[in-house]
Amino acid sequence: MGARNSKRSWFGRTVLAAIMPLAAQAETSTMAEGQAAFERGEFDAAFRIYLPLAEQGNAEAQCQVGRLFYRGGEAFAQSYSKSVEWASKSAEQGNPCGQNSLGVSYRFGQGVPEQPETALDYFHQAAEQGFAKAQFSLANMHELGEGTAQSQQRALDWYRKAAGQGDLMAQYRIGMILLQGGDVAADPQAAADWIADAAQAGLSDAQYMMGWMSDSGRGLPQDAAQAAAWYQRAAQAGHAAAQINLGNLYAEGRGVPQDDAQAVDWYHQAARNGVPAAQINMGKHFHLGRGVPQDDAQAMAWYQQAAQNGEPVAFFNIGLMFENGEGQEVDPAEAAQWYRAAAEQAEPRALAKLAKLHAQGEGVARNPVLALAFQSLALAYETPDTPERDAAVMAAFTADLTRPQRTEAEALAQDWTPGTPLFGTGDVTSWP
Repeated sequence: MGARNSKRSWFGRTVLAAIMPLAAQAETSTMAEGQAAFERGEFDAAFRIYLPLAEQGNAEAQCQVGRLFYRGGEAFAQSYSKSVEWASKSAEQGNPCGQNSLGVSYRFGQGVPEQPETALDYFHQAAEQGFAKAQFSLANMHELGEGTAQSQQRALDWYRKAAGQGDLMAQYRIGMILLQGGDVAADPQAAADWIADAAQAGLSDAQYMMGWMSDSGRGLPQDAAQAAAWYQRAAQAGHAAAQINLGNLYAEGRGVPQDDAQAVDWYHQAARNGVPAAQINMGKHFHLGRGVPQDDAQAMAWYQQAAQNGEPVAFFNIGLMFENGEGQEVDPAEAAQWYRAAAEQAEPRALAKLAKLHAQGEGVARNPVLALAFQSLALAYETPDTPERDAAVMAAFTADLTRPQRTEAEALAQDWTPGTPLFGTGDVTSWP
């Protein structure tokens, strides 16, 4: 009897041992299906696959449900709080994916208060388990000094761990630290090697930087043709800065045949995505009729788009068009308003224009004290010219002013901070 009981017990254990791996295999297969759906962008399908497993306590599935709530889908609403709830369940089981997700939430204050120190701790827990995304985030926080003292060396240590797992952005950041230097020695050649590896693997930021390094001759031999080739790879991937710089090369005929139509095409790709610098370039080309028919209305429309994004050069260019009567009637008062908007962001050409208008009383009340103050700021913020030229300019604005008036103008200029409202007529007591 004892032998028979023993045999049944042995048989039961054998059957159970056979069934358990099959169940584990089925769960693994289901997880793989969920991941495949997620990668295809089929988030509702992934949610339906992961949620039952998460409710049964599968830590990885809990993390994935949290990630899905982080972004939202058609069948389930985006919810940072639910994302944190599921990531917490996962992290409590020591799952690095869940720990990393909590790190993201605490770093950016999504579903929880922003707490960089807590974020750093969660990233560290996941990074120690070899989770590449957490290694990158931990490195990035050390690089930026978020939740800890800034340290390029600690950043490099963690970036290298992530890079060793094929993280292209980590490779790129290593290159950028070595290119710029700081508390680690700059090494432009090593920087170029790291950035090149990421660029060859398809990272558009790295491709852009390879173009910039070739263009500027920093870290690589100066080679405009090579710069154009790298910019083109990044530009074709939608990298806005690469599109603008490639357009500049075509406009200037450096490294590629001079071709204004090609320049406009690349500017337009960045401009239609709301990049102010590209919108300004579109405006310039329509204004000058380069690569497109000359059209002041189109130029103004592009400058206005850039102005809506707060770009001071756009404010200045609109002011020029009103001052010169290009595409509309001459309107120095309207020009002065646009120049003022640009000048408040320390645009030196706009400050010089305000000085001229106030000196001559065009579009504004004549006020040579304000004119001198604006001209002083223009010289302070522009690229320095010869001392003789600067002295001659200032002499023209001070010739008819008394010493108290010059002193007041100097005080107005010295007390102003870029980004704050400019002083005006009501701030002047020594004129008229």
